[in-house]
Amino acid sequence: MIVTEVRLTDFLSYTAEAVRFSGGLNVVTGANASGKTNLIDSIYYAAIGRSSRHSKDKDLIRWGAETGAMVTVKVQKRFSTHTVDIYVDPQGKKRVLVDGIPISRIGELMGVVSVVFFSPEEIKLVKESPADRRRFLDISLSQQSKTYFYTLSKYNKLLQQRNKILKSYKGRPNLKDMLKIVDGEMIRAGAYLIAERAKFLESLDPLAAEEHLKLTGGKEALKLTYETETVDFGDIKESLAKLTEQAFHNDERLEYTTIGPHRDDIKISASGVDLRRFGSQGQQRSAVLSLKLAEIRAFYNRTGETPVLLLDDVLSELDADRQSALFDAVGGMQTFVTCTEFHDRFSDRFALYEIVDRKVLKRI
Repeated sequence: MIVTEVRLTDFLSYTAEAVRFSGGLNVVTGANASGKTNLIDSIYYAAIGRSSRHSKDKDLIRWGAETGAMVTVKVQKRFSTHTVDIYVDPQGKKRVLVDGIPISRIGELMGVVSVVFFSPEEIKLVKESPADRRRFLDISLSQQSKTYFYTLSKYNKLLQQRNKILKSYKGRPNLKDMLKIVDGEMIRAGAYLIAERAKFLESLDPLAAEEHLKLTGGKEALKLTYETETVDFGDIKESLAKLTEQAFHNDERLEYTTIGPHRDDIKISASGVDLRRFGSQGQQRSAVLSLKLAEIRAFYNRTGETPVLLLDDVLSELDADRQSALFDAVGGMQTFVTCTEFHDRFSDRFALYEIVDRKVLKRI
């Protein structure tokens, strides 16, 4: 998969810009706050339907612009080409078109442009809350499977509904009957999500271990384990149903749902050490990068397409050995790298772009 062109109108720092990219390594340089990350974010936005940095679509409109923002991304796949257009009106309402046809559900955008994104902030994937690790699984799987995306959306809506019932009917004798209305569907959706996550992580584990050995010079053995309350993977649905029943009184007391995939986690360890709690910053950063590189390979194994790799300001976070290992690993796939300066010793073939006064200029 190759992003061939990006067009921006009043998107973040860009007034009007059109850039064509090569299929290999694309290096985007410029001073701090010049717009490097904004350019990368436009590709992420076309893939996921939301920004990697801004929670509100309205915040993507260039300051002072009156007619909203427009992002157009063209992509070349093995057997097809596609165009994604996203328009954000002045009120922040988003309109998405795929190949010129408006889509009514954001799930139809999943997989048209597929990306793997890595920035220094991604270290939170290891060291912060389980929600960050679940988000990693959900974004990756949603790009690979529309069924997963829609099931996840359904589960989240049911979860909100169930929590609302727990609060509204707490202490009432008909609470259990009210919960039965959503529990059946929620358990079915939850069992599917757990099964897909566990299967994906099982395929990711050996790939991440292999990448991690390269990054650490063979010094650390990385291990990924899916952690869930649902311990019986032989019959996840039945296990989830039993645990949900057992948790009823606790859920009623707390007024929220304590069992399900929204509570699960990934254990990330290196040579037996739980990196979530005891890993150094360098170990955590290497683990995240290993995960991202493994995600690319797992994506290809499942879909036959290689996603676009977006590396936002990560070179300064890696020593020379890890930088070399990184560029060895991404050979043959389209990669975008943003940095303030780039040393060509890391690659003999790359396209270089420099951002000057909010304009993207091709240098090589």
